[in-house]
Amino acid sequence: MNPVLAIKSWCRLMAPLKKVFIATRPWSFPMTILVVLTATLITPAVGLTINWLLLIIAVVGSVLLHAMVNVLNDYFDYKRGIDRPGTGTVEYRPHPILHGILTPRGTLTLGIGFGIVGLILAGIAAAMGRPYALTLGVLGFIVAFLYTGPPFPLKYNALGELGVYIAWGVLIPLGSYYLVTGELSIYPVLVALPLSILIVDVLLANNIRDIEADESAGITTLATVLGYKGSTILFKGLIYAAYIASFLVVVLNKTLVIAPLLALLTINEASKVAAMFDQGKAPPDADPRTAMVVQKFAILYLAGLIIGVAINYII
Repeated sequence: MNPVLAIKSWCRLMAPLKKVFIATRPWSFPMTILVVLTATLITPAVGLTINWLLLIIAVVGSVLLHAMVNVLNDYFDYKRGIDRPGTGTVEYRPHPILHGILTPRGTLTLGIGFGIVGLILAGIAAAMGRPYALTLGVLGFIVAFLYTGPPFPLKYNALGELGVYIAWGVLIPLGSYYLVTGELSIYPVLVALPLSILIVDVLLANNIRDIEADESAGITTLATVLGYKGSTILFKGLIYAAYIASFLVVVLNKTLVIAPLLALLTINEASKVAAMFDQGKAPPDADPRTAMVVQKFAILYLAGLIIGVAINYII
């Protein structure tokens, strides 16, 4: 076959898959990956070794559950009439249903499929000597589904932020640490706390922007309960609380002090994001702007942890 024709055929074949991939909001996955790495790469500082194969499984499994949340969120928001032409979410990114990428049934199937593959990976980890992996995986699947799914969707009952913290603040760091070390510990939950606080703030930014759309659709979020002013005060408080929480690692291990100091390099940009609601109107890209700060904070924080672990090893 002519190489040019082969490339064109391949591109035509991959185009629909590319659209589906974009519909999963892949730009949000680095936050999840960084939480996994933050919770696991500190293990040498406490005298434990890393199982690298299980670390890969932890990363992939966590990203799959994140993709499940994203896709099912679009499905259930569409079914409830929250996501519709003209709303903030639909304006700034591709929506799998409203932009004709997938049918509603296909979107639901894709979201559940991501979760099932994640559970399969948890089963593989259990077979590799991590018996609690499947239990943690099932808990993650349940939280991911109940974020917007029946019978009690957390997001629509002002508990979305709590669900996000349970997933990214407890289950992902705890499960990842367990997979790579074989031990259950509060240590990774504390180390990942600043990241989980900021990830909760990403959702809060999304919900602040969508207050009017959510109220018109008859759903209750934390932002609709607190109102625009109360929500923005909480949003700012969580941003700065993350920087304070980052110094917890110093209490756990003094050689990790570099992590919060490096994270402080993002404080100026974080302050600008904290002020983005001050004009009385939320920008349509409020959540991705917040997510960018989260990722920069997380990268520097993780870099500081790795440097601290190396110093601890040398000493």
